[in-house]
Amino acid sequence: MKSTNREKLERQGYCIVRSLFDQSMIEKIGQWCDKALEHVSENHRSQFKSQGCLVDISDYPDFSEIIGHEALAALFDELDLGGHVFSSGSIISKPPASPPLFWHHDWWGWDDPLSYTDRIPQVNMMIYLSPTLPDNGCLRVIPGSHHQRHPIHEVPAVYGSSLSRVENLEHPLYQSWEGEVAIEVQPGDVVVKDTRLLHSAYANTSNENRTLLSLNFNPDFPALPAGMQARIKSIFMREREFDGCSVPNDLLVAQWPERQRKKIEHLFPECAGDIRPLNFNFSPDLDLLNGAGHS
Repeated sequence: MKSTNREKLERQGYCIVRSLFDQSMIEKIGQWCDKALEHVSENHRSQFKSQGCLVDISDYPDFSEIIGHEALAALFDELDLGGHVFSSGSIISKPPASPPLFWHHDWWGWDDPLSYTDRIPQVNMMIYLSPTLPDNGCLRVIPGSHHQRHPIHEVPAVYGSSLSRVENLEHPLYQSWEGEVAIEVQPGDVVVKDTRLLHSAYANTSNENRTLLSLNFNPDFPALPAGMQARIKSIFMREREFDGCSVPNDLLVAQWPERQRKKIEHLFPECAGDIRPLNFNFSPDLDLLNGAGHS
């Protein structure tokens, strides 16, 4: 029998798991995040003004403790998302007096027919380090938009540098839309999100940073199409350039010191090396999307 959270994830495209991590673990994650955020340049913040900043955790091996944490493993079991691998992770921190995050989804695999089925090709685990409300830039989502088209899907836009820099705050992708739901959480809560789900965040009008840890996993990896597996492997290896943002090929998770690497080696994506990776495509076929979730 499906768990309540699994049913919500399928129907809504997300679920909220309360108090998955205790205060001591949240404080530890917060210390790692603070250390990484010390190295964020002003140029980076200006390029990612809408997000706040995006820091790839591949450069910080301490995060192995959370990627391989037993609480996350138990959550994957509860959600019946076994066979998962880790592909990427980021620290996302919206500073005080920062603008909204633009509406988007995080899924890149719309060229493959699997993306239009009820299979969940990727989930995003958002681990919150502080309370969130609309006033400090909490997440907002369009429930069901992982399977059904919404007017946001029809807004012509390229999810790249212009939207990230907030060159036009009047753009419709920064605005509120009918059907949006604010996701208010407490430290230690985790939002599990199908990465096909439309989401954004309110402006942070508070005087505090709003920071979270975002981890991407691909369930049932061995059963995914070969091209999709190859793309996931390339993302894991930081062989990517998209969203108008070049990603430096710095430290790889697979190169972490043995003590940290051993904790999560079982989550590394492995596949044949001679398969062409699936093309990046962040734009779903809206006719196909309307029928998604029923095959």
